Amino acid sequence: MEKINVRINDEKHIFDEGITLKEIVDKVYTGKFPVLVAFIDNEIFPLDKKVMKDCTIKFITVMDPEGNKIYQKGLLFVLVYAFKELFGYGYHIKACHSIDKAIKVRTNLKLNHSRINDLKNKMREVIESDMPITKCLVNKKEAREYFLSVLDDAKADTFIYDTNHYITLYKIGDMYDYYFSEMPLSTGVFKDFDLYMLDSGSFILQFPSLVDGRIPEYVNREKIIEAFNQNYKLSKKLGIFNSVDLNLAVANGNISDIIKLTETISSNDLLNLAREIYDRKDTVKVVLIAGPSSSGKTTTSKKLSMFLKSFGMNPKPISIDDYFVNREDTPKLPNGDYDFETIDAVNIDLFNDHLNRIINGEEVSIPTFNFFKGKGEYLGNKIKLEKDDILIVEGLHAVNEELTKSVAKDKKYKVYISPLTDLNIDYHNMISNSDVRLLRRMIRDNRTRGYSAEETIMRWQKVREGEDKYIFPYQGDVDYVYNSSLIYEIGVLKLYAEPLLFGIDNSSPYYEEVTRLLNFLNMFVGIPTDQIPNDSILREFIGSSYFE
Repeated sequence: MEKINVRINDEKHIFDEGITLKEIVDKVYTGKFPVLVAFIDNEIFPLDKKVMKDCTIKFITVMDPEGNKIYQKGLLFVLVYAFKELFGYGYHIKACHSIDKAIKVRTNLKLNHSRINDLKNKMREVIESDMPITKCLVNKKEAREYFLSVLDDAKADTFIYDTNHYITLYKIGDMYDYYFSEMPLSTGVFKDFDLYMLDSGSFILQFPSLVDGRIPEYVNREKIIEAFNQNYKLSKKLGIFNSVDLNLAVANGNISDIIKLTETISSNDLLNLAREIYDRKDTVKVVLIAGPSSSGKTTTSKKLSMFLKSFGMNPKPISIDDYFVNREDTPKLPNGDYDFETIDAVNIDLFNDHLNRIINGEEVSIPTFNFFKGKGEYLGNKIKLEKDDILIVEGLHAVNEELTKSVAKDKKYKVYISPLTDLNIDYHNMISNSDVRLLRRMIRDNRTRGYSAEETIMRWQKVREGEDKYIFPYQGDVDYVYNSSLIYEIGVLKLYAEPLLFGIDNSSPYYEEVTRLLNFLNMFVGIPTDQIPNDSILREFIGSSYFE
């Protein structure tokens, strides 16, 4: 039998040609977490894949970004199977969105704690039984007929817009389902999970954290949940719950009305925010705005300033970046690079001193950070608050109390911005808020900085790690959550992102992520941009913004 050379973690191994990935895992893997799938020369495969030539292999577990997504999808599949086994096909569950490192699930079954416990126990039974997860290539017509027969019209209708003749489905027991993900070979790898009941119609599905592989404690962030609920109410008002509904709006010529109504509601939300700040103008002197990358903070802060002006207020911006410590004093990462993301990269004491003096009516000379020289300079920029003036501070750490610890709470108003969409592909394939932001950033980076899509994807994991450390822990400690999602935007982003993604070669280490994003975008019909107003948040990314 022919031999092949396989490199794993920079170590060379020799195996028989035709050995499966599962057999290789059993021979050499000694890690703590089960291997879910593996990369062969940057391409992802299930563990029953036979290895036929010399290659490099990378094992993927729940502790890898790709593996964590696979774990979530597979665990959701186990949940759906257990739910249907217990309660039948007459009831549905919908994976709504990510929240606090978990997935919110909504159902038309009336829930109580007993039913949640029954569901949890059934999931454990399925997992302990280590049931096979079978990958099937099914004719599109037959796939539609199956999902119609089990009362899943939403999933059946998604295939209308899929140009492939055959659909890849996964099977547990006698139940089929469809996911944008490779799957492990069996259910036994999903040992760590939990369910947390929210109310009689929804619950939380928890999975291991990328940080330490443990189930994090769920924190009920009421303002975030309310923002998602408001988005769901908008979906009901527009009759758009999933990709099929949005595609039909395009096909029927109704998308122009959808865009106008969505933009009007988005502006009204911002107007209400401005009114709330105005109503507290006698005490509030500084508005602090934060949110993860590509949330639309720039447009939101500038548009908010316009609304505040309409109430007779005079917003004055201050940039946190101008308060960076000198370059030589910047904290460093373990690899020796400067850590510009940490709050310790900001001169907190100076920032607090200036804020307090400005709030107390003093005229203060504020610095301008020279990024070429790596230090702050005083160039004559002065701020003094008059009667109707208010400070607007936008930045990574803006809502972290540590940044403004010496400023009285009643003088601060904190705003958290993020695209919090409740739109789905179908009941079991939600749209990740992170994916929306990645597409936004990819398009903007290419348009304004000349970065390729591959460069943006390469940086994205580091961006996400920074958000986990410095933004998400503080999202609940705010006065207002502004939802910057637009229900129609995926159809627009598709037109800009697809050409960039198609430009990435299959030799790229990020090709699997590219494929996943393209498969996701393939479920949407493109939406022209001519009806999008120039003050829309979306214009910050696709161009022609009034605020540029």
